[in-house]
Order: sequence, then structure tokens, then C-alpha cells
Amino acid sequence: MVVTCEINLKDNPFDVYYAGQLVSGSVVLNTDKQRLVNAIVLEIKGFAWTYWTENTTDFDNKTTSNSYSGHEDYIKSKVQLLQADGENVALEPGSYVYNFACQIPSVCPSSFEGNNGRVRYMVNVKLIRPWKFDQVFSRPFTVLKVMDLNRVGLCLNTPAYSEDQKTYNCWPCRSKPLKLQLSLPQKGFVPGQIIPVGVLATNDSHIRVEEIEATLVMMVIYYSQFSVETINERFVVSRKKGEGVTRNCKKQFTLDLPVPATPPTCFDLCRIIQIAYQIEVVTKVKGWHINDRVHIPVTIGNVPLTRQLTQQPRQSPIEVEVVAQQLDEKALVLVDDVPDEARVPVTNPWAVDSSIMPPSYEEAVHVRAYGINASKSTDSQKSYNNDRETPTSTQKTFDNENCHFIPLYSVFNMVNPAENGMKEDIDHSTWI
Repeated sequence: MVVTCEINLKDNPFDVYYAGQLVSGSVVLNTDKQRLVNAIVLEIKGFAWTYWTENTTDFDNKTTSNSYSGHEDYIKSKVQLLQADGENVALEPGSYVYNFACQIPSVCPSSFEGNNGRVRYMVNVKLIRPWKFDQVFSRPFTVLKVMDLNRVGLCLNTPAYSEDQKTYNCWPCRSKPLKLQLSLPQKGFVPGQIIPVGVLATNDSHIRVEEIEATLVMMVIYYSQFSVETINERFVVSRKKGEGVTRNCKKQFTLDLPVPATPPTCFDLCRIIQIAYQIEVVTKVKGWHINDRVHIPVTIGNVPLTRQLTQQPRQSPIEVEVVAQQLDEKALVLVDDVPDEARVPVTNPWAVDSSIMPPSYEEAVHVRAYGINASKSTDSQKSYNNDRETPTSTQKTFDNENCHFIPLYSVFNMVNPAENGMKEDIDHSTWI
């Protein structure tokens, strides 16, 4: 039997933490016979990483491959669980339990997994063995930046409007315009909400619009740390289709677009990965004509807008300020086990407002839909909410740092302000 290791996180059945909270847990090592090790190290890491390659071809048809990468640390702290005085020390048969605690910095980006980079947080246990490769046990967990839509100062509770028009063919056969007008009741949303996308399509052209489609698009920019090169990704995280518009007609749509489990908007907490969102509406026409498109940027957070909070700003239990932070290498400490009745309950960012019900937690939809880091999910990567089973102490611990991981994001049970929470897959349209 080899050495086994269980990494357990306490007081958090979903393994989801907000920036500024405390991660605590235990490491249980088991071995059935004596093992020689140089050291056993416990570490907590939080980092952003990007990597991609691009091929270029010169005039001689010679292809060159260029690699770009970036790395940024947010947590990097470790302690020695066992250390040899000389070359190595004997790990006797038995079970060893170590309790730990680590403060998450108040300024750090949310967990994210993409095709060209990630933001990941994890607990690692390393067995440094003589004449052998290190044996590493890892347990990723989700960290979420506090994105309170009532405090970001962008007037997210105000309506938004955008329009565009398009003509078909060239002069002198140019058609009259197809005009699209897009409107939203507000500019900030959280997962679990329904976005009532208002679309007014005025088709004065001679081209029939076959279909109108509204999407919520997540746009990710990955940066290289050592050059000015970037690479972009687009993920359609939600989609709703509407009927077409015949020639010389006008039609008003309301497309209810759900916001699924997805990471918060992030511009300022990570220098190598940025995440933004926009609502896009596209008219689809047949033939060689180019589709018309109109969009509005939106902000996705994890503390929803409420009338009480927008009228009277309040103090948040976790203050988030964008300031330069140095890594605290001593943030991780070993502690004595604290009895359950003596533990202080975790304060979540929405807890100051009793009108906000606690969210459930679900896997990131873009990871599942686009096959990111494609491999089979393990027992500890299920979607959990308040009514489903929660992980137990027997949960599997991953045996390497590059394991497949799907972050969990908060999803609120909120109603659609315009349609009283209707979520059926239809559009609400009216001929004008």
C-alpha cells in the first residue's frame, strides 16, 4: 500500500470561498509501513497562468512556432509538516493529522478555467522522497471576488439602450434600412437572474429576417507577461431565439435570457486575464447577406442589485480595494483543532441584506459546454446547492496539480422583473 492523503476543508460544504475569508481544514496522512522522506510540505497556492502558441509563415514558406505565457501569484504560503534533520526521516506506520488555516487576500480574482489560461486556488501536500519523484496530493477550491453590483459605482441599476441599422445591396439598388433597437432594464446582473432583452426590429428592407437571436457572451482576453501579444476567447453562456420579421414590417420582442453559473466580470484584479460580458442580438438572413448585430456591455456580479441597497449604500463585510499587495508567505499556519461549537460562522457578502436569499452553487457552464481541459469529472466536482448532497470527508483528493477542475459559482433564485420569473423557452413578440 502506498501513502494515502486526504485534504479536508472545514465549515464549507461547497469548497467555495470569497476573497477575504479564512480557509481552514486538515490533512490526514496514512501509511501501512515505514517510509523514508526528506520532508512533507503543506502549501496553499493561488495563481493566474496563461499559455498559447502561434504559428507564423515567412516568405520562404517556413513555419515558426512562437509561445507566449504569463504567471501571477495571489497566495503562495507553505509550512513543513515533517522535516529531516539530516538527509531523510522515517515516516512510521500509522495515521497523521495536521490542522491548518490560511487567510485569503481581500484582493484576488475569481477562480476561472479557460482554454488558454486559468485562475486556480489549491491546497497541496508534497512528499519529498529520496531518490524518487516528489509525490503530490492536491485539492482545488473555488475563490470568488466580491462583486457587489450596488457598490461598483457604474450606475448598473439604470436602463441601457443601443441601436444599429443595415442596408443590403449596393447603390443604385441599395435597400431601405433594417433597424435594430436593443434595450435592457439595467446593466448589472447575477447568475440566476433572467435578463428581459427588449428588441425592436424595423424591417423596411426587401430582405426577410429568418430569425432573431439574443446571446449572453463572455469575452476573455489572455495576456503574455513578456510581450504585448494577446489572445481572445468568446463563450456563449446563454442563448435565446426569436421569430423572424417579414419585409416592410415592425416587430417588438422580449427575449428572456437566463444568466447561468459564470464568473464575475474582472478587469482590475488580474493583469494577465480579463473577463467581460455583453448582450448581443443578431438578425439572421438567408443568402450572402451579412447579418446585422447590436450589443450592450453588461456587468455580472455575485451580490445582486436591490432597491434597498441602491438607495442607501451600506458597509460590506468584505471591503475590496484595488491596491498593490505583497504575497504573505506566512499566511498559512498549523493550528490546534477547534471544536465545532467554538467556530465562528462564515459571513457571506450578501448576508447584510435579509432580502437576498443564499444562493446555490453550480459548475461553470462554459467549462462543460466547450470541453475545457477535457477529461472526466470526479466525485468532488459535482454541482451542489442547498437541497443536494454535500461533499464528505471521504471525497477524493487529486494526485497532481494539473488535475481537471470545474469551479462552482453562486446562482441566486431570482425572478424576472418584467415577466414575473417566466423561464420557458419562448419569445414574447408583438407585431407593430
